[in-house]
This record gives sequence, C-alpha cells and structure tokens, in this order.
Amino acid sequence: MRGKVWLAIILLALIVGLGAGEQIYVNRTFDKAIAKADEITALIEAENYAGANAAADAFSDWWKEERDILEFLCPNNDVKGIMTAIGDLRGALSAGMYDDSLQRSISLSCSVENSKNLLVFKWKNVL
Repeated sequence: MRGKVWLAIILLALIVGLGAGEQIYVNRTFDKAIAKADEITALIEAENYAGANAAADAFSDWWKEERDILEFLCPNNDVKGIMTAIGDLRGALSAGMYDDSLQRSISLSCSVENSKNLLVFKWKNVL
C-alpha cells in the first residue's frame, strides 16, 4: 500500500514538472518570436528593407527549428499559421511590396501574440 502512494506521488510530480516545463518553453519561444517580429516591423518602418528581408529569413529558419518541438506540444494549426504568416511577409519583402510588408509584419506580431495568449496557461482560460 505504501509503495502505491509513493508511486502516485512520483507520477504526480512528474506530470506537474513536465507541464510546468512545457509552459516555460512555450512562453519563452513565443516571447522570442514576438521580439523577432517586432524587430522586423521596426526595420520596415525605418525603411531598412534589406535588413528586414534578412531578419525575416532568419526568423523563418529559427521558426522551422522551433516548429518541430512546438507541434509536439501545441495544436498544429496555431504553429502552422505563424509559418504561413512568415512566408507571406517574406514574399512581400522579396517582391518589393514594402507597404504590404509593413501590414504583414504587424499582422505577424499580432498573430504570434494571439497564439501565445491561447497556448500558455492562464487562469482566465481555465475558468
């Protein structure tokens, strides 16, 4: 009987620990993504389109690596939607559609922030 209690306590601690670790990872990843998207927006607003294009390419490469882990932890539609938004932004920058790229970078920032708010643990989402 005593062994079963210890096993239950160990399993509970493992579940809570993994859940907390997952939330920390998701929160940090989305915070980095928001910072990268805001950086691209600032570069476009400063009319540094070459820098914005390079930053968008770097963001895309970084997100591809993070996507593999996030798709395991989060609903895939949220993660894939961000990749689509990054692709749209890269396309607008490559085509020289700079007014459109500003709109797409702001939309990307909002999309990342919205996904973060949906995916991280918040009491208001539970209640």
